[in-house]
Amino acid sequence: MIRLFTSLVFTVFICCALSAQVVSIAQARSLSLGATVTVRGIVTNSGELGKIRYLQDGTAGIAAYPGTGSTAGFEISVSAGDSIEVTGTLVDYHELLEISPISAFQVISTNNPLPAPKTLSLAGLADNLESQLLSIPCVAFYNAGPTFAGSGAYAVTDATGNSAKVYLPYTSPLIGTNIPPSSVFLTCILSAYDDFQLLPRTPADILAGACFSFSGPPDQTDIQTNSMTVSWQTNLNATATLRYGANPNALTNVADIFTSAQFQFYQLAGLQAGTIYWVQIEAKHNGSSVFSEKRPFATRSLSSGQVKVFFNHSIDESIAGGLLPEGQSAAEVIAETIARIDAAAQTIDVAMYNNNRMDLTSALVDANARGVRVRYVAAAETASSALQPPPPFSVVYGNSISLMHNKFLVIDANLSDKAWVMNGSLNWTNGNINNDFNNTLFIQDQSLARAYELEFEEMWGSKEALPNVALARFGPAKFDDTPHHFIIGGTAVESYFSPSDRVTARLTETLSTTNYEALFALLTFTKDEPADVLADAFFNGAQVRGMIENTGDVGSEYPYFTGLGMSVQKHSFGGVLHHKYGVIDAGYPGSDPTVITGSHNWTFNAETANDENTLVLHSADLATLYKAEFEQRWTENNLSATTLPAKLKVGLYPNPVAGKLFLEVAGLGALTVRDGLGRACLQERLQDSGLTRLDVSGLAPGFYYVIIRTTDGLATVPFQKI
Repeated sequence: MIRLFTSLVFTVFICCALSAQVVSIAQARSLSLGATVTVRGIVTNSGELGKIRYLQDGTAGIAAYPGTGSTAGFEISVSAGDSIEVTGTLVDYHELLEISPISAFQVISTNNPLPAPKTLSLAGLADNLESQLLSIPCVAFYNAGPTFAGSGAYAVTDATGNSAKVYLPYTSPLIGTNIPPSSVFLTCILSAYDDFQLLPRTPADILAGACFSFSGPPDQTDIQTNSMTVSWQTNLNATATLRYGANPNALTNVADIFTSAQFQFYQLAGLQAGTIYWVQIEAKHNGSSVFSEKRPFATRSLSSGQVKVFFNHSIDESIAGGLLPEGQSAAEVIAETIARIDAAAQTIDVAMYNNNRMDLTSALVDANARGVRVRYVAAAETASSALQPPPPFSVVYGNSISLMHNKFLVIDANLSDKAWVMNGSLNWTNGNINNDFNNTLFIQDQSLARAYELEFEEMWGSKEALPNVALARFGPAKFDDTPHHFIIGGTAVESYFSPSDRVTARLTETLSTTNYEALFALLTFTKDEPADVLADAFFNGAQVRGMIENTGDVGSEYPYFTGLGMSVQKHSFGGVLHHKYGVIDAGYPGSDPTVITGSHNWTFNAETANDENTLVLHSADLATLYKAEFEQRWTENNLSATTLPAKLKVGLYPNPVAGKLFLEVAGLGALTVRDGLGRACLQERLQDSGLTRLDVSGLAPGFYYVIIRTTDGLATVPFQKI
C-alpha cells in the first residue's frame, strides 16, 4: 500500500521537477547557503535514522531533511537503494550541510545497489566525505556498557588511536543490541553535529572482526602525589611504548615495555602533584602497531582534601551519629559561597543554570574588580536576571538545543592550597535556595579543580579570559576528556560529566554495589537502567527507599517501583525536592558506603543532551550525613500525609537503640514497627501509664519507623536499630 501511494506521489513530483536544472552533489556543495539546488543520487539509509535521508552521486554526498515547509511524503516515500531527484534550499544545521526544506522530489528507481563504502581510519574523517558511506576497520566501543542502552553518542577509538562519536537516534534498530566486546568493522554514514558523527544504520553495520586491538582504554590505579600506575590490555600478546605528558599535544615522556603480554601495567614516577597527565599506549604485535586513545589522568594533590557539606534545610541529627554538616540552612550555604568567592586569589569559573541572586553576582563583580579572572557560563534557556545588565566579566550562554544544567564553581585551580570546587543541586535562585531542598559540596582539591576547569573550558572554547564561541562545545558535541578518578583527602572520588561520559552506566555500576541499603532523592527519575539495578537490589534483600518530586513526568519510574511493592514515595512536603543524590550502604563501613550527587537527574535528557556534572564519593561519613538528610525528608513526607492533632505528642528514646526502646505517648491505642521496606516487624498496645517499653533487640540493624495510632490521631516516628 505504501508503494502504491508513493508511486502516485512520484508522478506528481516528476511534473514539478522538470524545470529544475540538475547539478552534481559536489557542485551543489560548492554553492552558497540559501541557494536552491536540484541533485540526483542513491539514497543510503531508510527510516532507521529518522526523517533525514543521505544520498550520493559519485562526486559527493549530501543530506536531505524534510523540515518545516517541505512538500509532504518524503520520509515515507524514500528508502535506501532509491535513486532520487530532490530540490530544495541549502542550509547549515550544526555543521551539517542539508537540503531543507524540500520543495520537490521524485523517486526515479528503486532497489539500486548502494555506493561502495570508502575505507579509512578515523584520522581520515574530512568535510569532503560528509554524508557518504564509510568503512572503518578495527573500531572499539570503550566504556559504553554491554548494550546500546539508548539513543545518544557512543565514543569509539580505532587502531590509530583517534577517537570519534557514533550516534544512535531513538529510531535506531541498534538500541538494545549487544556491543561487541572487541574491535569491529564499522560501516556508517559520516554526518555532523558541531563535529563529525558516525551513523551506523542496522546491526549489519557493526561486524566483529579479527583485529589486533586494545580490549579497553588505558586505566589508572595507585594514585599518588608523584606517581601513578597505568594499565592496559590487548587481545593478543604485545610489547608497548608508553608516551605521556602534561600537554596532550606534546607527549614527550617515553617508556618502552619489552615484555610481551596481553595485560600490562607501568608505574609513572617523578610526576608533579595535582597535575593532569595525558597518556597514550602504542602496542606492538608481529610488526603491527595499534594506538590507544589519549586519556587524561590526575595525580593526587597537595591540597587539604577538605569536604564541606551543606544542606539548605535541617537533617535528622539523631541518624548522623554525632556528625554534622557544615550548614543546615540557606543562609549558611550562601555565606560559604560568598566567602569562597571573596577568598579567590587568581581565577573563578562559574557554570550555573540560573541566577537571580544579586548578592552572589556582586561578589563576582568585586572579585573581578580586584583582578581575579572571572569567567561565567550560563544556560541559554534561563533568564539569569542577576546577570542583567551584563556584568564586567564575559558570559557565554550555552546549549541552545537542551540545558546547560550545571551548578558548579571552580576557584584558583592553579593554587594547591586555595583550589576549591563547588558542586551539587543548588541553583543560584531565591526559590531554589530558600524553599526547595538541595545539597552543596565544597571540596578543597587542586586535581579535581583542574578537571572541572577542563570541562569548563570545553564550554568556554578557550583557556583564556575571553571565550572563543566558535570552539565552544555543549551537549552532544562534547568529548570525554577529563580525568575520572581521584584520591581526595584519603577518599576515593569519581567525577563524570554529561553527556560525554556515559554517566548512566557509571550510576548503574555504583548502584549495583548495594549490599544492604540504597536511598535516593531525585527531582525526576525516568531512566530504566538505574531503576532496574535498584529493583534487583530490592529483590536481593537490600532495603531500597526513595523520594521523587515529579512522579508524573513521561517515563517516570515511580509506577514501576510502586508496582513492585518498593518503598518509593512521591515527595509532597513543603518546597520542591530538587536533590539528585543516591546513598549506598550508609552505616555499613565494610561495604564501601558511597554518595552520588551533582546536577544530573536520572533521566534521558541528562544522559544524552544536557551539560551536567556528577561526583561519586566513597566516604562513610558523607554517606551517613546524606542518609541523615534523607531520613529528615522521609519523616516530613510521611507526616505530611496525615493531619495530626497538636495534642498528640510522642517521645522516643534512645535513638539509635540496641535493645529497649521507650515511647512516651498519651492515650490508648496501638503501635506498629515497620522496616524501611514497609514490612510490619512488631505490634504492641500502648500502655495506660503513657510509657511503653518496646524490645527491639531481635531486629536486624537498620532503619525503622513506629506508626502510632491513638484516639487523638496518628504519628510516624523513625528510629535506627544498631
